[in-house]
Amino acid sequence: MESQVTIHGDDARPRPPETMLDHETRLGITMDMIKHMPEIITPQKDFEPTNVSNTELVKNGLPPRPDKQMYPRLRALWEGMMARPFTIIKPELHVDTTTVHCPKRTVEKTVVFDNIWSGAVFPRPPAGNTFYTITGAWIIPNPYPPPTAKLSNGKFTDGTYQAAAWIGLDGYGTEGVLQCGTTSVCVVSGGNITSQTAYAWYEWFPAYPVVVSLTVKPGDLMQAIVCGLQPTQGSVIITNMSSNVSTPSIVIAEPTLPYTKTLVPLLGQTAEWIMEDASYATGNPVVYTPVPFSNYGATFFYNCLQASRNASGVGTEGDLAGANLLNIVHPPTTLSTAVQESSTVLQTYAYANTPSTIP
Repeated sequence: MESQVTIHGDDARPRPPETMLDHETRLGITMDMIKHMPEIITPQKDFEPTNVSNTELVKNGLPPRPDKQMYPRLRALWEGMMARPFTIIKPELHVDTTTVHCPKRTVEKTVVFDNIWSGAVFPRPPAGNTFYTITGAWIIPNPYPPPTAKLSNGKFTDGTYQAAAWIGLDGYGTEGVLQCGTTSVCVVSGGNITSQTAYAWYEWFPAYPVVVSLTVKPGDLMQAIVCGLQPTQGSVIITNMSSNVSTPSIVIAEPTLPYTKTLVPLLGQTAEWIMEDASYATGNPVVYTPVPFSNYGATFFYNCLQASRNASGVGTEGDLAGANLLNIVHPPTTLSTAVQESSTVLQTYAYANTPSTIP
């Protein structure tokens, strides 16, 4: 039975993480990691992933097939993904220096004193193991202004309202987090909604988020994989299931000197599926302020699977069973509520909306 966790706070501002870096250092880390990352590889023409070895899969920028005995559900998911006629692009990468997705640095029993995450979290791996991969799919929500932005004349307060859906490893009581996801954005100008858009990104905090040139929009079904290859190397794959377009494996590695000591290594201690009220990063030194949280309605996370392994490489897979559910509460308002629908399906919904039925 999952436990329900309420995120409290004495105000609506997320606390900054312990890893306080100035803008130049954070930007330097991010640019250095992009500069020195392994080449992003796309498959050769007419490449057939289901008929080649794991070595050839990796050489062509695709994830290796999971072991069928240790990870049967991940293997079935892999086989279903590889059977689809995807177009795999070589994405352009752009650093986002305005927004960050912070870890949950303070955890006390079942109360988290930062109010930016809503979803499901495994606060620890099975005994003797570390988490090394997580998968999830979600429909990008169509964002609207929050109830507090509604004016008496029927219009809305001007501003930009956002909500970020992502999956990741670490970050729940640790200083770093490797994550990838999508952010949906609602812009109000002159009291009217002028745009409702979305973009895809990855981030290895404390580096800045990196926007990936994969075309996405509200209503698209996304599938993502995050892998911790080793403490100083991870990878992400982001797929738009609606358009059948995917990135290949984007391998993110430790920065070089003088930034080597600033990267927080992957510990594999937590795994999570999250809807987040992200933070603006402004000033120097950096000051974190909350992004106005949109009324995103409801979002379902599907295919919620995670895998862990011991030092010998013997692994096990799991789903949402045993995860903590997180609600964002800015007293007296609940901004986002999490509901476990099944062993592999999670729902989050915003404000006073009621849970939706599974589509």
